[in-house]
Amino acid sequence: MFLNRLKKLKSYKTETTPCKVKLSSNELPFDLPEDLKEKISKEIRKIPFQRYPDPNITELREILADIYGVNENNLVFGNGSDELIQLLINTIGDLKKPIAYPIPTFPMYQVSADTIGRDKVEFRLNENFDLVKGEIDKALERNVDIIFYASPNNPTGNSFNSDLIRYTVDQNIFVVVDEAYIDFSDKKSFLNEALNEDNLVVLRTMSKIGLASIRLGVLIAREDIAMEINKGRLPFNITYPTQVIAKVVLTEGLDIIRENINRIKIERDKLINELSKINEIKVYPSDANFILIKTPNGDLIHRKLIEKGVLIRNMSHIPYMENCLRVSIGKPEENEIFIESLREVIKENF
Repeated sequence: MFLNRLKKLKSYKTETTPCKVKLSSNELPFDLPEDLKEKISKEIRKIPFQRYPDPNITELREILADIYGVNENNLVFGNGSDELIQLLINTIGDLKKPIAYPIPTFPMYQVSADTIGRDKVEFRLNENFDLVKGEIDKALERNVDIIFYASPNNPTGNSFNSDLIRYTVDQNIFVVVDEAYIDFSDKKSFLNEALNEDNLVVLRTMSKIGLASIRLGVLIAREDIAMEINKGRLPFNITYPTQVIAKVVLTEGLDIIRENINRIKIERDKLINELSKINEIKVYPSDANFILIKTPNGDLIHRKLIEKGVLIRNMSHIPYMENCLRVSIGKPEENEIFIESLREVIKENF
């Protein structure tokens, strides 16, 4: 009887089918170079593994504060941004009041709320997957305490209308702008605004820029807001190896990270161009490291691509995304295999 609430919980699912070409998880396809890995190894060997890590993440905090152009006290660290989402849902506002988010969007907002039994208000995006003022207003009428906006949005790829995000902030509601994919976008970031508001925070992650394996997320907020949120953070949540690896990569490997981001943006534009040549496919614009497409039959195409050794993400089960598939941007040769395999599947079945 103690687990009755969890029986209704739908856990987060990932694509795990083994395939030669994996373009399903929005990871950076480029591994770190060997010389940088060797530097990491040398630093890892210095870790006193019998000791807890620095609970204040002091050295890494200084590095990321410099990268973001903020004060060290503006940062709260999480074991991936997923932990920060959970932290915010646990700590912000009255737990008896619901959270809100547009749909379709990143499912961890729903999963995290369901885990603690917090109510949710979901509101529709328009046909272009952008925000609608009327839908926001309807959500606000439900007495919500916190709204999550993933911008650029996963799984749709587009950035939301920044004026409507600002409008939400002005309604005196606590707003979280999840900027996991902002490095691949030239659209507006809310980082600077978050430094001056008491009801706005921004989330960032290292997972999309080449460090998914170490699970490191960052919340950026005004100093007093960050301090209050940090009270709910679990102690020692950023492991010693994570701190060491991130410090090396974000100092000695930062130029490599930035170069790889630019490579992804170039490959994304090439892939959008090739996909647009397939008449049976609708291609949605993307500010992220993935592309959303609408197909004649999402389940069939997803299955046939797996048979050809290509794994992408089937989004067809998500409301308002019937027959939609999401493809992460891979290496040039992986993208070529995907586009040729997709052409073959379309020709053979439609």
